[in-house]
Amino acid sequence: MSERKSVNKYYPPDFNPLEAEASLRKNAKKLKTKQRDVIAIRLMTPFSIRCTKCSEYIAKSRKFNGKKELLPERYLETIKIYRLSIKCPRCNNMISFRTDPKTSDFVMECGGVRNYNRVKNEDSRVESVDETLQRLVQETNEAENERLSGRGEDKMEALEKRLAQIQREQEGDEELEKTRLSRIRMQQREQKLRDKDSAAVQENEQDLDKIAEEAFKRHQDRRVQLNTQFQKPQTKGLIFKKRPKKVNPLGVIKKPGQP
Repeated sequence: MSERKSVNKYYPPDFNPLEAEASLRKNAKKLKTKQRDVIAIRLMTPFSIRCTKCSEYIAKSRKFNGKKELLPERYLETIKIYRLSIKCPRCNNMISFRTDPKTSDFVMECGGVRNYNRVKNEDSRVESVDETLQRLVQETNEAENERLSGRGEDKMEALEKRLAQIQREQEGDEELEKTRLSRIRMQQREQKLRDKDSAAVQENEQDLDKIAEEAFKRHQDRRVQLNTQFQKPQTKGLIFKKRPKKVNPLGVIKKPGQP
């Protein structure tokens, strides 16, 4: 049983593992860099589609396993064009559409119909190389004809008028700047005057406060002096001597009122 499950490999006598590894790496690199026109990818529908076979509605941004194919034609000889193919989820019908670099959109090819078409704006279309060359040649010819016919003087006059207008605008800007600076200086002066007035008012208030305090102190001192003048003498703490009684030689005590 174990012999049947074992993996037996044959190695020839001239087998070199380093050369085999190098060849494998080279082949893998070739496979990666090999140009493949059709590639299986995962994509989302860029617009809503209706299948022409079963009338199945496919919403926008629905995911599919599809194929991407590189077409041989080019836009402006440099930009590649791709064809994207998906299958209808209901009837397995092949639906394909390709990129359109000129309008930056997609174009249906077969198997389905777009539910709406974007309105094309003629002004925003992309010019081809030939159209661009023709337009540039026409503009240069018109400029040369205008110069030869004498319209160059009109252009010079228009240029002079434009320069004069620019100069007037610059002078007006300078006047505005001067008036702004003068107004700022006036405001600063007014602020200084207000500060001086407020300082003088504060000094006057302080002087009035000092005068009031001095008057109050003088009034208090005057009241104290008046109180001390009209106050009764205090008898507390004074010592009074008793008047001696008169005694006659006979030993009779006489009162002060008796003869």
